[in-house]
Amino acid sequence: MTHLVSRKQSLTDWQRVQLAQLEYHDWHLGEDILLPDGQLIGEVIKVIWMADGFRATVIRSAAYPQIIVLFRGSSGVRKGDPTTWTNEWLRVNLPIGNAIINQVPDVPQELWTASKEFNHLLASYPQMTFFLYGHSLGSINAQFALANCHYPERISAAYLYEGPNLYWLLDAKQRQTTTLLRCQIFNYIDPLDVVALGYIDMEHTIGLLRVIDSMMTSPINQHMWGGYQFDKQQNLLLENDFWQNRRAQIDQRLITAVQKLNQNNDEWER
Repeated sequence: MTHLVSRKQSLTDWQRVQLAQLEYHDWHLGEDILLPDGQLIGEVIKVIWMADGFRATVIRSAAYPQIIVLFRGSSGVRKGDPTTWTNEWLRVNLPIGNAIINQVPDVPQELWTASKEFNHLLASYPQMTFFLYGHSLGSINAQFALANCHYPERISAAYLYEGPNLYWLLDAKQRQTTTLLRCQIFNYIDPLDVVALGYIDMEHTIGLLRVIDSMMTSPINQHMWGGYQFDKQQNLLLENDFWQNRRAQIDQRLITAVQKLNQNNDEWER
């Protein structure tokens, strides 16, 4: 049998990105999950699709006592349906962006659903360790689910891509949980992707921040891993001087400017 995902994470960076991209596929129970290079990941054992828009695919490894959860991201303008705008943008993405900029704990219902469903999975498979993957909205839901995780000792690793920094929305208890999981969470962002906002330093983040040494492409393609670059060993190319990058400075100035504007509005209302 083809070697599957192990606790030592046998997948390369490129393979993990390919696996995360499969979160956008409409999977069915019993289907095998295969990477483009033919590597078998496992079998779909549950497909979650909730009324508030939360979606995830649950995979069981055939060779190891492990569960892989693919948190689905936003369908977007290319593959969206009539619920995309209401469920994903108006109810979640736009409020999250506003909450991060204003640094107020305004959490949409879908994130609480993600936490509840993830903890239910953990309780349903007590002998299993878990791997999480999420992109964009999938990263948002995965970050919040990890912050509310009831069994942090059973998280092997989480690979998150192009999500905004949810740290600013967490309370003290949730931040404590993400601190416990810090070395299990790998949070990848492309500094040219406008969706991945709110990262202003290395400390106020969920997990270990990994900044991509990206190439510029079109805005939608940039968000969909289009700027990612790999070496011959399929390792992601990372940027070492992100905090000198103008994007980090722009995020800080944006947050500061909006907070000042809101403060001035409050003073006028008085």
